[in-house]
Amino acid sequence: MKKIIGLVPAANNLYMTDLVYEDKYYFINNYIERIKESGAIVSGVLPSDAHIDKEDLEIYDGFIMAGGGKIHPYHLQVIDYAIKNNKPFLGICMGMQALSIYFLLCKEKETRKFDGSIIELFEKMKKEKYNFTEPITGHRNADLKRNNLEDIKHKVILREDSILYNLYNEKVLNMPSIHRYRIPKVEEPLKVTGNAEDGTIEVIEYNDKIFGVQFHPENESINNCIFKYIISKC
Repeated sequence: MKKIIGLVPAANNLYMTDLVYEDKYYFINNYIERIKESGAIVSGVLPSDAHIDKEDLEIYDGFIMAGGGKIHPYHLQVIDYAIKNNKPFLGICMGMQALSIYFLLCKEKETRKFDGSIIELFEKMKKEKYNFTEPITGHRNADLKRNNLEDIKHKVILREDSILYNLYNEKVLNMPSIHRYRIPKVEEPLKVTGNAEDGTIEVIEYNDKIFGVQFHPENESINNCIFKYIISKC
């Protein structure tokens, strides 16, 4: 039986305006295409009011968190569920940043002796104007179009003990990059296993089934090995 991969959507404008029909969760076709080509069933993870209940996640064998522009509580809830239930998880672009932020919150929760949930701490730190990410130039020189994929690629240098090195058997990959922010560091037990030439963190790993990439592999079928790998871990 095919595995069911929960595709976690972006929601950039959720509750940002008074227009009810601007409160949208959305899915990009290329993610769906790559997952289906890699042999799994794709099912959208559907939050409500930017949150999601544990029982809504139990139908999925693994998760892929798409890129986007804004992290919401449901992103962290999916990561928390995946980690605690040993479910495969791949975070892409913002999804990788959300994975990093989850572990930062875990450390902050312990350091602050915070009694509330990870989500409550996340909201508290946002009100404190905590900078979870930092701006970066040179990684989004243009928006991705149907005919400019090669123009927005840059090198990603991998550690030889990384998941991606084992998949590609290459130390340097050339991958599409369309982000304006980056994570400045990671907290243990995460480890950095890939960087851009300017030092930007491009690949992070928690274990052999939970990891994230800052670039966008969903735009080329040559990268289906990444999606097949996640499916194989289900």
